[in-house]
Amino acid sequence: MKISILILFIILSCIDLNAHYPKGQSPEHRARGNVNMLKSILNLTNQQTEKVMQIYVNQYKSRDSLTKIIVKQGPNPKVINSKLTPMFQAKELETDKKISSVLDNNQKLAYAKFISSRKPGYIISVRSETKR
Repeated sequence: MKISILILFIILSCIDLNAHYPKGQSPEHRARGNVNMLKSILNLTNQQTEKVMQIYVNQYKSRDSLTKIIVKQGPNPKVINSKLTPMFQAKELETDKKISSVLDNNQKLAYAKFISSRKPGYIISVRSETKR
């Protein structure tokens, strides 16, 4: 009886953890959201849309692999975020340059305005530091 209750508790705990920490969206899904937003802001052509989509997919795949490598080094969220944030910011700047190279002059101006409107440090951390 005690063992079955213990097993039930463990199973329910696992289900609860999965609900609180679901697996992330695919790089393609995240990229599609960014591309759709830029398409509406910049009036991208189909060719530009494909190029920007590939740029974002590559960025998110790179971010995911960096995250996996850093997370394997230790479970401390502060350490993870302190290592990932500079890497993510560098990747973001690289991505911005690549996207700008695909745009025409009017789109580059609109994209520069969009970039400047982003909040500093907007990159989402791996895990929130807030207490529950």
